[in-house]
Amino acid sequence: MTSPTTPAYGQDVPDTVYGYVSARSRGGVPMTRASSLRSAAPFHAEGDTQERAKEYARTAGLTVTAESRLGFTVAGTPAAYEQLTSGRIASYEVRQRVAMNRVRSVTHLDIVGDRQPAALGVGDAPGEDAIEAVALERPRTPMRVLPAAAEPPTVTAFHLTLPHDVARLLNARSAHGVGEVGRGVQVAMVDTGQAPHAFFAAHDYDVGRTVALVPGTSPAEDPIGHGTGESANIFAVAPGARLRPYRASDRRGELTAAVAGFVRAKADRPQVLTNSWGGDQKFPPMGPPSQSDVIFALEILDAVEQGIVVVFSGGNGQFTIEPQVPGVIAAGGVFAGPDGRLRASNYTSGYASPWMDGVVVPTVSGLVGMLPRAQYLMLPVPPGCEIDVDESLPDPEAPDAPADGTARDDGWALFSGTSAAAPQIAGAAALLLGARPGLTPAQVTEALVRTATDVTAGTSHPRFGSRARPGPDKATGAGLVNVSAALDFVLTQNP
Repeated sequence: MTSPTTPAYGQDVPDTVYGYVSARSRGGVPMTRASSLRSAAPFHAEGDTQERAKEYARTAGLTVTAESRLGFTVAGTPAAYEQLTSGRIASYEVRQRVAMNRVRSVTHLDIVGDRQPAALGVGDAPGEDAIEAVALERPRTPMRVLPAAAEPPTVTAFHLTLPHDVARLLNARSAHGVGEVGRGVQVAMVDTGQAPHAFFAAHDYDVGRTVALVPGTSPAEDPIGHGTGESANIFAVAPGARLRPYRASDRRGELTAAVAGFVRAKADRPQVLTNSWGGDQKFPPMGPPSQSDVIFALEILDAVEQGIVVVFSGGNGQFTIEPQVPGVIAAGGVFAGPDGRLRASNYTSGYASPWMDGVVVPTVSGLVGMLPRAQYLMLPVPPGCEIDVDESLPDPEAPDAPADGTARDDGWALFSGTSAAAPQIAGAAALLLGARPGLTPAQVTEALVRTATDVTAGTSHPRFGSRARPGPDKATGAGLVNVSAALDFVLTQNP
């Protein structure tokens, strides 16, 4: 079940539903019954079992969109899921925190019926010899055509520019000066899309062809603009990296295939995999993670165990499973004001995980703005996209949140959040891997944590109220990433 209480189910179900099928685990324990997240290896599927599971799914009418060593993602009509599971697809509403720090009623989907254990499982439906669970995608949100100019407009609001201000404040310039730019390191980014923009061409950044996960969507479009804008943060820190974008959004730009995007990106074996999105649940939680959360957490853990550096946004006031997975670098936020002083961003989440012993969100921090709108980084977006329009207008729900000073169709907008911090940290990881290709995810994390600039002022989002203090804390983790110091660490401290 995806809600701690029994939801009121309705019939508002889309024509296409996105989900995940867990093939039977070779260790004998289903993913849904994992008692810890120490390793994903016991939940790998045997090859023939995985193939049978895919055949059952295809026979029911589902399309396999991506696969891993544990299972695979699927897309199809509600009727196809109902044929596979002997249940039915129903909807229910949950109030949760979404993009731009707003709280909305969000539609969730579930598989219900007499033979459904919670939201998962095939019961005694056909396919149970190869399938141990079927889960539906949980709604996720970004942690926030005319040609656009390569240079941003002039606005009066205090803000940071890319790449210069971000590179300076994260102390990446010294590394760039000695030729360490993350050249050729593959950085995968799962988001709303990646649209062409003159900013990337003007800087000669290496942007690969976008992989679109939702059938019928264009790999050259980004209706929201989130993925396009936030990807610029990678290059501010690692200008020589190669970006591999994965569009997980539907035609409206909603992240309907985030899990599919992650699984597909993982299968392509990048060195770094960054994700600027997540869900939102009650905090403190009323119980352990849901079964669907455990399934996805194991997919994330499997990526780390394959040697991929995985970065997730820590959240903009959200509480969600992804940044809590052991081995993940959870991105928090630090605000550098006009005077250069550092303080914790009150726009970002900060807490000790109630589910994972010893895990604190965030691990380290990037540069993020402040409440109410975190309009802080001038980022390139597709002209006229949702972010371009929204940020150019005052927020009707926040009278003290003015427009950002850009035009609604100029291809530039002021925004940030941990959506920006995650690709900044991913860029830092890419730079370290460019200098030392053999580094493990644990070694990259250690270098960033051991050398981060300590931040001792400010608090995290009011939902958590964690206060920054000397040393590691729940507001900023180890502090603001210091790229050149981390580079020196991996070049001199690790054999």
